[in-house]
Amino acid sequence: MRKVTICLIAAAFGATAAAAAPPAEWVGQGPLPGLVIAYHLAGEGSLIVERVPRGETIERWTRMATNQRFAGEIAAGGTVDRWHAGYVQNLSVACPGFRASVPARLRIEGRPAIELRGDCPRNPETGRPETFFLRAIAGRTDLHLAQVAFRSVPTAAEAAWARGHLATVTLCTRAIASPICRAGPEAVDR
Repeated sequence: MRKVTICLIAAAFGATAAAAAPPAEWVGQGPLPGLVIAYHLAGEGSLIVERVPRGETIERWTRMATNQRFAGEIAAGGTVDRWHAGYVQNLSVACPGFRASVPARLRIEGRPAIELRGDCPRNPETGRPETFFLRAIAGRTDLHLAQVAFRSVPTAAEAAWARGHLATVTLCTRAIASPICRAGPEAVDR
């Protein structure tokens, strides 16, 4: 579902080109012990970084943490609600029986955000269930996503871990003094 999910996220919101300058805003997050970068792609201001447990691969994983930045999406008139509607619609087509929770509405650093859980009972690509928890933040210019996914139905402890990690995810700029933000946008790449 990784390929489908990545394509659907991009298709659900469309990619807008931006200058290849350091980002003015980025997602800051708490540590992800035991996870290593398995996939990284940056271009035209957009970014995707996927982490999996050490010893697993981008194709064969049990747990994955993903960060994405869609450069210029909010500046071009996008919203988290518009992104969410397209995302859920496309995943409903890609995964028969897909269910998503009603998104919790948040304000993060004064910006609109949503948090939700999605469940695919049987990913057509793997034949396995896939569950994810995600936080989407509308920055001033970019749309930012942080997601934790499981290739199973997570236990209560795993779901609590995912929600706990997402609770650390915030929107950062150089002007925000929190320890997570002081690490800078490069921290997403570590």
